[in-house]
Amino acid sequence: MIRRRTALAAGLAALTPIAARGDWKPSKPLRLVVPYGPGGSADQVARLYAERMTVGLGQQIVVEDKPGASGGVGAAMVATSAPDGHTLLLSPTAIMAITPSVRKVPYDPEALTAACRLSTPVLPVTITTKLGAGTWQEFVALAKANAGKFWYGSSGLGTITHLTGGVLTRAAGIQMQHAPYKTIVDATGDIFDGRIQMVFDPSFVPYHKAGKVRTVLQEGATRLPDLPDVPTAREAGLDLKGFRERSWFGLLAPKGTPSDALERISQEAAKAAAEPDLQTKLLGVAQIAHHQSPAAFGRQVGDDKVYFANLIKELDIKLE
Repeated sequence: MIRRRTALAAGLAALTPIAARGDWKPSKPLRLVVPYGPGGSADQVARLYAERMTVGLGQQIVVEDKPGASGGVGAAMVATSAPDGHTLLLSPTAIMAITPSVRKVPYDPEALTAACRLSTPVLPVTITTKLGAGTWQEFVALAKANAGKFWYGSSGLGTITHLTGGVLTRAAGIQMQHAPYKTIVDATGDIFDGRIQMVFDPSFVPYHKAGKVRTVLQEGATRLPDLPDVPTAREAGLDLKGFRERSWFGLLAPKGTPSDALERISQEAAKAAAEPDLQTKLLGVAQIAHHQSPAAFGRQVGDDKVYFANLIKELDIKLE
């Protein structure tokens, strides 16, 4: 219970004060495009916020899942939509700050503008039970004894989970190989059977509870309520140099969207993020409420583009 209160306090501390409302009012239902399939983290965050923001905006927010091209299909739809405040994109870090640095994308990142940040994910680090390791320290010892023989799975080349593997193994001083999957769900059988040794995704928490895998670490500022006994990276002595704070979900809009529309959308998102009920539900899907205004989020996106471009070079990641 103490940890949960700490987590909720962390979310509240990150919230931007709510300014006075602007004059902009939506004249029709809003589209919130999620560039991935239903049921994933992005979809869950979108629906939690949409439900609450609908009330304040006075218009329904309709969530539309548009998967394809590693998020590119949905991003392209929003980037080419009318800039009138009625179309938004639920975006992870990769859409703006990672993928365009490593491959050609079917959208123009410059055609999207920041509306607000919504949350910061917590990423559980999960290992196969086939190794017999029960803690992160035991896993590291085994990985060092088998340098270059262990594999970590990700949701694809150049994704945040791919970079997580690079940052985490570098910080721990271990050498592992990368196994990219089309979706992280595709890695489930391989982690169960020990063909790969490590994955990073909250979808494996139920399998941890069932004893099919073992979650040994959490990359985030606080422990999740579902994993009260699993230490954070910092508690385990790992310095990830602020990497986790650069993973986010936020709202983007077509470039040219009026500033008063962006401010109003941001204000309603801030109101939602301040609700204890939403904070609790976000923690249930491994997210911490973290609001940023259009200006602050825009600076964050710009800084992250530079950060990840440098990180990709440091990790020597080559995709094309």
